[in-house]
Amino acid sequence: MNVALLNFAQTTFVIYQINPKNIAMKTKYLLSFVTVFVLLIAGTNMATAQLRMGVRGGVDIDSKKLDLKTLKASNRLGYYIGPTLEFVVPVSGFGADLAVLYGRKEYKISDLQSDATLSDYNYISIPVNIKQRIKFVGIGLFVSGGVYGNVKVSGGDIKIEDAGDVWKEYKSKNFIFGIGAGAGVSLFDKLDLGVYFCGDLTENYKDKYMDTDVFQNKKNQRWSVGLNYYF
Repeated sequence: MNVALLNFAQTTFVIYQINPKNIAMKTKYLLSFVTVFVLLIAGTNMATAQLRMGVRGGVDIDSKKLDLKTLKASNRLGYYIGPTLEFVVPVSGFGADLAVLYGRKEYKISDLQSDATLSDYNYISIPVNIKQRIKFVGIGLFVSGGVYGNVKVSGGDIKIEDAGDVWKEYKSKNFIFGIGAGAGVSLFDKLDLGVYFCGDLTENYKDKYMDTDVFQNKKNQRWSVGLNYYF
């Protein structure tokens, strides 16, 4: 178990190097999620629990569009990857998981009424979930649900031409909080293939940067297909 925790910490540290300054500024938010996971472990009989490290990756298959009066944009490509840590009590199948994921969203502008740009969004996501594993007719199934925090690394900013060479800029927030849920099947005891939903509870853009009638929707929702491989 100690080896899995050490490997998870080392891999997480490598991901943090993507933008250490930006990540450090939001450490106080991330620690709250890690604390939840630690408390779940502490409340479990670790003598019987199974702790294992793995790698999680996935792609967005559907995303709620960003809807403005001047442009409409949807995900052209969205993906995430990073280390994950899971503990499960074998008898009951109940457990939890934690991941540190690097994600990227590349946008496609589908409707443009004026000169505007939307930069691709890079972020670090920390999802913390409770999980239940079950056996059904010999098939391994799982369901999970929890919360996540996304820390902005770069991008996601909108620029709209106001008049002449004057541009208005709408900056995406540095931290987004949301809830998530997922379900799927377990394959060969090492692979989890699932479908996941994530919905932001906080708005993606700061009020001080926006006109009241510019944004129709400032929150993001998405469906993704993900694969976990456990060592």
